[in-house]
Amino acid sequence: MRHLAIAATAALLASVPAAAQQPQLFDACQLFTQADAEAALGGPAQAPAENPKVKRPKVVPACSYSGTRDGKSVAASAHFRIGKTDAETERAFEENRLQFQTKPLIIRGADAAFWSGRTGEMNVRKGRTWVAVAVGPQKPAEREMEAARKAAEALVKKL
Repeated sequence: MRHLAIAATAALLASVPAAAQQPQLFDACQLFTQADAEAALGGPAQAPAENPKVKRPKVVPACSYSGTRDGKSVAASAHFRIGKTDAETERAFEENRLQFQTKPLIIRGADAAFWSGRTGEMNVRKGRTWVAVAVGPQKPAEREMEAARKAAEALVKKL
């Protein structure tokens, strides 16, 4: 009987592709895609440049795309933070919101959200994942709240 259980387990593991057996890596650019950035910027966006000589880290928490609009440089970025528990992430998120003295916003599918005019970021929390999305020029005061909101709504659907 024991041999049957071992044989069944071995057969099951053999049927699972090798990639599925490896630990999953997190890459922000897999969630915040170039298409998402182009939709937020309202035009073409360039993907982040990769240096083939540098080993890619196992966890890439941020992704940024650049473009131009009316001759000015603009960017769309997303920075992911993942807590150990929902409660830990909720506490850190609320402390951050209070630090910036902002009011909560409602974003469909998100547990909580707020706009920080000081940093020019739309902050969204869903479960134990917190995402800060910025869209627009380099200066935080010139960033676009509505474009960041739309990009955040698209990301929340993927979480």
